Amino acid sequence: MNCQRVQDSFIDYQDGSLPADESAAVRTHLASCPICQREWSALQEITRKVDTLSEIPEPSPRLREQFYAMLETHQREADAPSPFALARSRIDRFFAALLPSQPALQFGFSAALLALGLFVGQRFLAQPAPLPTDNSKAELAALRAKVDEMGQLVGTSILLQQSTSERMRAVLATMDLKSPDRKLLTDLVGALAFDPSINVRLSAVEALAQHSDDSLVRAGVLSALPKETAPLVQVAMIELLATARDQSAKPVFEKLSRDEALDRNVREAARRALAALRQPANPSGNPTANLDSNPQPALT
Repeated sequence: MNCQRVQDSFIDYQDGSLPADESAAVRTHLASCPICQREWSALQEITRKVDTLSEIPEPSPRLREQFYAMLETHQREADAPSPFALARSRIDRFFAALLPSQPALQFGFSAALLALGLFVGQRFLAQPAPLPTDNSKAELAALRAKVDEMGQLVGTSILLQQSTSERMRAVLATMDLKSPDRKLLTDLVGALAFDPSINVRLSAVEALAQHSDDSLVRAGVLSALPKETAPLVQVAMIELLATARDQSAKPVFEKLSRDEALDRNVREAARRALAALRQPANPSGNPTANLDSNPQPALT
């Protein structure tokens, strides 16, 4: 058996579900292959750490109130009217008085301006149009797909679910939603910050990652990250913020990268995220190009 086939059989070999002859072949290969021995040891260490993960205690009501107060403050700031709204309204009234509503006259004036603009553009500014690149075609296709998938969805409260399995099902039900409302996003952030189950919190990160362009999502994940204790969840939250290129996460990443009490994989993920944020955005439009392609490092 070659190394790839042996490593592909590790899970069945560990569970004892591998046929006897293949199991014997795996044992023989492991006895003489240092590369597969290291992979097997890494798999055993991951299994051991996952089995020993403990659930964090239920957060205090005061912590929950402070967290939601922070979210409410951020939302008020995001929804605050623009300081230029008054000036803009005055300008609108000025032009409304200067150019009263006369559809026929306005249409003729607009057509004349359009014809003049076309003449000037063709006469003085004509340049050969660049051919569309593969990247621009892909971005246009992705934009059209997002527009087609948009819809108004009714949110549901995740934190009111009683059992862990019900909360997990509630989180997983949001995975396919393309445009959830604000209440559902807030509930997902609350599940990430307060749910006592590591699996529920990890699933909440995965659900929120689809909406990392939302400022509420990024602010909630960034606020919950310093309080998180599970390495798997910490790494997932760091990757979400780094993929979204949230520059406000730099101080938190720097602190995590220097905290020797944290799991080594968490510190390394924070260092990779810092390096990615310090680099300019990838020209291809893919914000994850500067991150490590390994989606989940081995726990050691």
